[in-house]
Amino acid sequence: MLSGDVVFAGQHTPTPLPAATMRVIRHSDPDTFLAAAAPMAERGQASASFFIGWAHAMKRTPPVAGERVYLGTVRDGAVYGVAIQRDEGPAIIGHSDAAAAMAFAEDLARDGTGLQGVVGALPATEAFARCWYRLTARTHRLRVRLRQHALATVSDVPAAPGAPRAATEADTEWLIEEQCAFVKEVGVPDPLERMRALVPKRVLRGEYRIWDHGGRVAFAGFSDAAPDFARIAPVYTLPECRGRGYATSLVAHMSSELLARGKRTLFLTTDVANPTSNAIYARIGFRAENDDWHFDFVAPKD
Repeated sequence: MLSGDVVFAGQHTPTPLPAATMRVIRHSDPDTFLAAAAPMAERGQASASFFIGWAHAMKRTPPVAGERVYLGTVRDGAVYGVAIQRDEGPAIIGHSDAAAAMAFAEDLARDGTGLQGVVGALPATEAFARCWYRLTARTHRLRVRLRQHALATVSDVPAAPGAPRAATEADTEWLIEEQCAFVKEVGVPDPLERMRALVPKRVLRGEYRIWDHGGRVAFAGFSDAAPDFARIAPVYTLPECRGRGYATSLVAHMSSELLARGKRTLFLTTDVANPTSNAIYARIGFRAENDDWHFDFVAPKD
């Protein structure tokens, strides 16, 4: 199947798939999961950073009662895979082997059929999606093709007018409002309720930087729970303030700050279809490492 196609019940007969015989281990302890997920780094540091970062974030801020957290691994001979899923978000499976991806699909289907989607390398996500269709009759549709980038040294970039600063509690409502605008613009499935709960905590942890130039014109966030790296997200410039270098200067400044604090590598994700953001991050020194596909699961008539 070509990425971007939609498989509809009644128009497509899925290839028969054998039942997964591999055992999925569901982890409740982040440290045990970290050990089991470590081999994913051999398949790409940027992809592995999702799993490592989430586990460290869970150690720092344990899930509240009733919050859904899925940490799964598969190891069966040469077949290997890792999966994470939290709240109502997609399952992230990275560079898991196709057979492991199918095992995750069967395991997650036991919890219900309402999974939002799946994110990872194309062979893994398509194997997961075919299995999900067989199990649930829900089809898959490409939401976005993502590109993972890594940086170890910041390049010199022209300074935009204005200056960066750390966000304070006084910026919280503005950050929630603008992050909602960011989510709407890029089409990321992130409920408003989750942002209202998460953004204030991130402000208190000091995870946002704002670029001021006669007022707030751009912001960027980061997650630095892991000891050796940080992931930068989100990055957003107000629409009326774009094209002036604010985001470039802000991300470059924040990247230098994080590296100076001891992070060895920084990661971020872009939309392959957005040449502007890809060019910005390349100028700062980020280098593309791998692509991921984000498929949504939809009812057959959606």
